[in-house]
Formats: sequence, C-alpha cells, structure tokens
Amino acid sequence: MEVHRQTCQLCGSHKMRNILARENGEPDKVFVQCADCHELVARYSLGRGGYFHAHKGFESYLRSMSRSGEMMSSKNIQADYQAIEEAARFRFKEIMRILAEENKED
Repeated sequence: MEVHRQTCQLCGSHKMRNILARENGEPDKVFVQCADCHELVARYSLGRGGYFHAHKGFESYLRSMSRSGEMMSSKNIQADYQAIEEAARFRFKEIMRILAEENKED
C-alpha cells in the first residue's frame, strides 16, 4: 500500500481542513484547504455508497446513504455499516503505522 500525507504545494504545510460540499444530483465533494495559508490544496469526489464518519454512529451512515440515492435491503445495511466501521478502523491503524515507518508523521 502506498500512503501519502496531503501537502500544500504553496507553503509546504501538512495542516489541512476538509470541507464537505453537497449539491443535489451530484456526488459529495471534499475540498481540502491548507490550514496555514488558506489556499485550495485538492478536491475529491466521493463515490456512491455513503461514507463512514467515526464516532457519529449508524444514523449518520443511514443519512449519507439516503443522500447518495443508494438504498439497499434493510437486512444488509447494519451488517454493511459494521463491516465498513471495522475496515475503516483497521485500515486507519495500518496507515498510521506506515506513516510512522516512513517518518511522515508530524
């Protein structure tokens, strides 16, 4: 796995602010702003299927699914959420380990 920290191309800072933008009929977008010089660093378009938001719980996941227009069987929603939560936490730990090994932490 390749892991990178977002870096501002203008000032070199690793301090970022994620701004979530929602527009009807469009995929959610994340605009990344440098927290130091306040310039735009990047823009990401989120894929279908909602998003996992740590510490917000299942209801937040359901709202994101509803906004994305993608609904699935209620039998699968809870299981999918639990799988996403587990995978996200596992992947985050793995990414943080790699960043530490490559000296890319603050």
